[in-house]
Amino acid sequence: MTAPENPSAAPSSLRRVVLTGGAYLMGRQVLSVCLKLIGVLLITRALGPSAYGAYVAAFALYQYAIALGSAGIGVYLLRMQGEVGEAAYGTMYVLLAGLAIILFAAIELGRRAFGHWMGVDGFESVAAIIAFALPLQLLTIPANVRLERALNYKPIALIEIVGQACYYAVALLLVWFQARPEALAISLIVQNAIVLVLSHVATRGWQRFAFDRSVARQMLRYAVSFSAANWIWQLRMLLNPMIVGPALGAQAVGLIGMAIGLLEMLSIVKTIAWRLSVSMLGRFQQDAAKLRRAVTEGMELQVLAVGAILLGFGWTGGVLVPLVFGARWAPVMDVYPYLAVGYLAAAPFNMHSAALSVLNRNKALAVAFAIHVALFASVAYLAVPRYGMIGYGMGEIAAILAYGAVHMALAREIGSPDYRLAAVWGGAAAIGLFWQQLGLWTVAMPFAALLAPISLRRLASYYRQLRKD
Repeated sequence: MTAPENPSAAPSSLRRVVLTGGAYLMGRQVLSVCLKLIGVLLITRALGPSAYGAYVAAFALYQYAIALGSAGIGVYLLRMQGEVGEAAYGTMYVLLAGLAIILFAAIELGRRAFGHWMGVDGFESVAAIIAFALPLQLLTIPANVRLERALNYKPIALIEIVGQACYYAVALLLVWFQARPEALAISLIVQNAIVLVLSHVATRGWQRFAFDRSVARQMLRYAVSFSAANWIWQLRMLLNPMIVGPALGAQAVGLIGMAIGLLEMLSIVKTIAWRLSVSMLGRFQQDAAKLRRAVTEGMELQVLAVGAILLGFGWTGGVLVPLVFGARWAPVMDVYPYLAVGYLAAAPFNMHSAALSVLNRNKALAVAFAIHVALFASVAYLAVPRYGMIGYGMGEIAAILAYGAVHMALAREIGSPDYRLAAVWGGAAAIGLFWQQLGLWTVAMPFAALLAPISLRRLASYYRQLRKD
């Protein structure tokens, strides 16, 4: 097994290990995006929107099953104080294996019903295959927990990159021989099998199954309280196949899936920032003023970074998408600005989510996320049959209203952050995204917002702070 955790390590040594680990994880994110971009480019050119839509629908169901199955069981052991015994790891294996069996059976038994509702050609055959990847991914969690508790981030990063490279290598080979979406499901099984084996090699052993009823109760109790908000939020990923599929078919599901995939890659800064924010904000949880100031600054930086990237692609994507991915994918840019506004709005509230997690206000997050998903689903359900793919984007924009509940939850705890600059920059960026619909004058709006006196003063303060650090 890996070396035991060393809680008595010197602070400077611990800091060095964490920073080194952070560098490995950051490098993994960058390499992952590069691999994904190349892989998606070649795969989607061969498959086309309709075949890709079948995989998008099945993968959405698979991802939600993973969210349910992983729960917060791994996080429970990751945050446990002191050394974790073998009985706890063995119990985690038993729980994850049990959940994997239940979810595997649910997908296999329910795929016909889901397929009938979605009306996406090819969904059922892809879902039948992709379900086999689920237990492989869930049973990798304990090995990763061991590595993370030992602050051994290097093998985690390397294994994930190797697994992803194998996924795209197998997928490209199968897709170019026969352009069918089942190839991607088979590739996912190969990836998860390789990651499972390598993760256990890195921990120098295979875990024995064990079961401690007391530990199991604690794990499940923590999992429900920790994961409830995430389970609700992850329902978003099912809205595309469940609402767009019945109304518009596999092609529209594939096009929207591509738009979402591009936005996930473009807004990776948001994902990395959330991970860093949880640890950073944790240091201020006893000081409301400092926590509020950190949330305010984090909001501004998130809007600045995410907004710039989304605008850059929004202004050039009309040329790049058909040129790089093929003419069949050009309609992606019709729905892109609507979805991008949703991602842009989510960026500043990422800080609220991180702060509420640190303050252990997961129930408030769950309520806000439930409102968000309900608004998204309701508006999309009504608008998609009438407005097509843009109706789905309308649902994304309508769901922004739910962030008001996130604000109120945070304001009750630490007071209201300062939204002025984030609102100015975010609003200007949102207008700039709709340059094709509103006219070229909108391109000037983000630059005008940055040149406003209040913006220049804040940017100058960031520059001075950067030089000082």
